[in-house]
Amino acid sequence: MYELIGLFIEDEAANVNIYTQLFALEGLKLDCLDKLPSTVDSYYDIILEKNVDFLIIDFHLEKQVTYKGIDVLREIRKYDSTIYAVLLTNYELNDFADQFGDYDYELRKSDINSRYKDVAAKIKRACGLRKENLMYRAVEIKQQQDIETIRLLQEINSKLDERK
Repeated sequence: MYELIGLFIEDEAANVNIYTQLFALEGLKLDCLDKLPSTVDSYYDIILEKNVDFLIIDFHLEKQVTYKGIDVLREIRKYDSTIYAVLLTNYELNDFADQFGDYDYELRKSDINSRYKDVAAKIKRACGLRKENLMYRAVEIKQQQDIETIRLLQEINSKLDERK
């Protein structure tokens, strides 16, 4: 299996090493930003630069920045709606889930240490499906290009035949 790289967006540095080591046990590489950008605008460039397959985002980032984790996800999803995202929160999920917005999996921060294997399995499945879907889409695009090339060649051929 290919290496899956995730970006962990959190403002508590103490958690970074723990989560990185836990997910490494499951074969996932978890990268973290040393310093959060001052605005959400540059996150998608970071995703591309680091070749990120999935995200783990803390809902609360207010200790370092003025935006929330869900704002980061919304910005990234403007450009890539398929990237898998785990939203970490301290809220009771049933009470607030509809307010958080567009994410794939939610997890209470207090549960990540005990549920990291389950989360890693979900990430692997989702990223595998995403890669397959991207490959199928690339094949579809190639087929459409081939069909268009054949159509153009047939058109050119018929015009050449008319000149004979």
